[in-house]
Amino acid sequence: MVPLLLLSSPGHVLSRTTSTPTRHVRAGEVARHSRASASSAVTPWTTRIALADDIVHVAATTTTTTTLAPVPVIAASYSPPTPATTTTTTPPPPPPPTTMTTTTEPAPANEETGDASWYQAAPGTCASPDIAFGTVVAVTDLATGSSTTCTVNDRGPYVGGRIIDLSEQTFSQLADPSSGVIEVRISW
Repeated sequence: MVPLLLLSSPGHVLSRTTSTPTRHVRAGEVARHSRASASSAVTPWTTRIALADDIVHVAATTTTTTTLAPVPVIAASYSPPTPATTTTTTPPPPPPPTTMTTTTEPAPANEETGDASWYQAAPGTCASPDIAFGTVVAVTDLATGSSTTCTVNDRGPYVGGRIIDLSEQTFSQLADPSSGVIEVRISW
């Protein structure tokens, strides 16, 4: 029989018993069996002989005991697995409802109604008796509703009832220059 190597937890003792099947022999065969058992000194045998009605009962039993030494555990090289973490984020709140706002241009600080005429000047320019030079003036023809802008760079007109003199090109955007004078509203 070959001893079996059994693994177990450190510090525990294992014991294994193997037995061979029982053999029935007659009384005359007992001596021969005992000699064969004595000549094979490989494993220890326990032989029980019982005599009953000329029959001998022989059984063989082997017991092997193994003690395992404890194995040291190196804790520094072991790190337990980190649990998986899940992060849940809440979506940002919806934006506040949008409102439709309309912006209207503020009313001009200054507004005046009167007659406009044209004269020979650079396109996009006009003359006013009292508006500061460089001021952009909006001019609207009251008869047609058309409008344009011009920049004050001169003084005039000097005829009563006229509030602005426009360059010929600016005047033509409101009315035909052959009309000569139109009623307008100016704002700045």
